[in-house]
Amino acid sequence: MTYVLVLTSTASDFYYEQALMAAYSFRLYMPNENLTILVDDKTFNSLTGKRAALKNYATKIISVPFDEKTTNVERSRLIKTSIPDYIDDDFLYMDCDMIVCDDLSDIQNEKCELGGVLDCHCHLDEHIHKDAFLKRDKKLKFHGTACLNGNFNGGLVWARKGETQKSLFKNWNELWKYSAYKKHDLHDQPCLNEANWKIGMKMKELSGIWNCQPSSGGLEFLGEAKIIHYFSSEFDGKNYVPYYKLADRNLQMRIKEAGDIPDDIKAMIKKPRFQFNKVYLIKDQRIVSIMQSPLIFTFAEMKAKLPALFKFFEGGASFMRSLGKKLKGR
Repeated sequence: MTYVLVLTSTASDFYYEQALMAAYSFRLYMPNENLTILVDDKTFNSLTGKRAALKNYATKIISVPFDEKTTNVERSRLIKTSIPDYIDDDFLYMDCDMIVCDDLSDIQNEKCELGGVLDCHCHLDEHIHKDAFLKRDKKLKFHGTACLNGNFNGGLVWARKGETQKSLFKNWNELWKYSAYKKHDLHDQPCLNEANWKIGMKMKELSGIWNCQPSSGGLEFLGEAKIIHYFSSEFDGKNYVPYYKLADRNLQMRIKEAGDIPDDIKAMIKKPRFQFNKVYLIKDQRIVSIMQSPLIFTFAEMKAKLPALFKFFEGGASFMRSLGKKLKGR
């Protein structure tokens, strides 16, 4: 059994620091298990000095060569979608923006050859990005998302050794190349779902404890979570406040500058289910349903850049609500 991370990173990003936290958290619960990290050749050559600590936690780091012109996004996707080329074993693939919370050996007891967790822990009809997923699949001429009535989150894949494993990843790799180079869409998740469709829907749904996405419907799994997936890409926007403390760029910068994980951050990783910043949970389904609406983001930008105009609209909305309540009360 092999546990796998894939890393492509330069000194200017935080992917290495995320991988370091993931590997450290893994070793807390799996001190003797095989953790193999697949990296591209440029990343491998950079693992010196303040970027060498990862070697303390990995069983093996495998360097994958690429043409000099291949971008880091391409390198990452091409390695991730061809893991069986480098790992001849049962394996559990995990994204680097994950924190291990418990012993993972139970994954071998899952009664399936392939497994994953639904994105946002919900089926397609309940997913806030349903329309976007179906629009993308239509553009790519894919069927996987609609057929599954869901979207497997590509951050974690359980794959038992065998022809089914190889077939899924072969298709995933080919579909990603088609998506990226023919359709100019670099997302790998739709390609995973389409690959699953092509091999007869053999990838089965795992419990949310294996890929707990706290910001996306995962709170019900947090208490027994094996892995917390904090979605590093969510925090790229300058206005985004991370709900998960270990996702904070300032914290990751401290790791970068130290060249290892400081003791206070290690203490946080040892209690991963409790590392949340102050958050406000939205309980009104009407609001949840429009959270990704362009209108919401327009008003957010307006409040930041044109506060007087925002106040005008807010006043008008308040008046209309008040008037509506009075009319309703008659």
